[in-house]
Amino acid sequence: MNRIAFSFLASLAVGFAASATADPLPSWNEGPAKQSIVSFVERTTTAASPEYVVPDERIATFDNDGCLWAEQPLYFQLIYMIDRIRALAPDHPEWKDEEPFASILKGDVEKSLAGGEKSLVEMAMATHAGITTEEFSQSVRDWLATARHPKTGRPHNEMVYQPMLEVLAYLRANGFKPFIVTGGGIDFVRVFAEETYGIPPEQVIGSSIRTGYEIRDGKPTLVKLPELNFINDKDGKPVGIHQHIGRRPIAAFGNSDGDFQMLEWTTMERTPSLGVYIHHDDTDREWAYDRDSHIGKLDRGLDEAPERGWVVVSMKDDWATIFPKQKAPAMSKLSLEDSAWRIEAIEGSAVIADSEATIRFDADGRVSGRSGCNAFSGSASIEAGGIVLGPLAATRMACPPPLMDQEQRLFQALDQVRAYSMDEDSRLDLKSAAGVTLIELKGVKRRI
Repeated sequence: MNRIAFSFLASLAVGFAASATADPLPSWNEGPAKQSIVSFVERTTTAASPEYVVPDERIATFDNDGCLWAEQPLYFQLIYMIDRIRALAPDHPEWKDEEPFASILKGDVEKSLAGGEKSLVEMAMATHAGITTEEFSQSVRDWLATARHPKTGRPHNEMVYQPMLEVLAYLRANGFKPFIVTGGGIDFVRVFAEETYGIPPEQVIGSSIRTGYEIRDGKPTLVKLPELNFINDKDGKPVGIHQHIGRRPIAAFGNSDGDFQMLEWTTMERTPSLGVYIHHDDTDREWAYDRDSHIGKLDRGLDEAPERGWVVVSMKDDWATIFPKQKAPAMSKLSLEDSAWRIEAIEGSAVIADSEATIRFDADGRVSGRSGCNAFSGSASIEAGGIVLGPLAATRMACPPPLMDQEQRLFQALDQVRAYSMDEDSRLDLKSAAGVTLIELKGVKRRI
């Protein structure tokens, strides 16, 4: 791990090792959940304890989505795939008539997922396969650098849970070796795991597609192939742990029924051991979901946790803080505040001549404008190069078909906007999370 990443993680961990009496988990409220974790660490690392575990056997496993970082409103890797499909669409004109791609390009994500696992596999192969491992990793890095969470406007790798960062740091300081055991893609998570969590790529276990070895341009290359290799979910997690680690964990953290077998294998008929479920029950600061959720469903785990002795952590009651303090945005003399813009192009196509297509950003966090047909307005969350627009409301006047088509394309593009860039020549580009320019604008008034 480089020094910058280490310093960042150390600051997030709030320097718990500064003194022997410092609270190792300062973002946790006092209570049974926090005490269970602290007690387990003390019992397994104190040499005189009957439950002492030698350092080599102090293995702890963590799910990623919903356990270390957020997973709503969609899994972040799925958002990456959606953004990537939109970016690749110009090279695949056939996608306009093929599902699930057609629905994604029309902005109907729900319909694109109606095909279930088959649709997800098709989306994954279109965005993950046929490229080298280096090309894929760079694509993920580029996406993380520009993508913003659709609700908070924060970078996705800042949607991590501060209390869990503290647990990771606390365990490492006491001789534990933490592993990520995710149902998500192993190569996807490996890109950011070390900088975000302090977990190196060799300590990431996840789902994968096959990889092949080739010589390209005289150089040895690894290429991602369009075939499933391993699904690291549910009963696949203990298998993945065995294949990658070769040791049985003594602690496992998860948040859904997809983690049940990992917790079961870690704790059943084993002492000492620790099983922990993160329960999403905080509507105000995050999301509340469990038994009926299509993402991170927690049903069987809630029912059986008490009898199995697993700890159920309430985000609402047990966590004093959920997300790390947001980094202050860099100051810039260029600002969207109180500015007005003329739309010149939508997804590379010029707007209809003499149509009134405009956008205005007000100082109170509102956005308004005209599509060339109807007027629209709504909210705008803008910070540090990230932007989320909407929900937007519009008038319903009927216009000639070309203007109605332009309006539809504009509203679909606005829904996808997650980033922006400005220059000194009064140019503004509104971009997707993948960095693709969706709307090109020219300033008509701007405060500098």
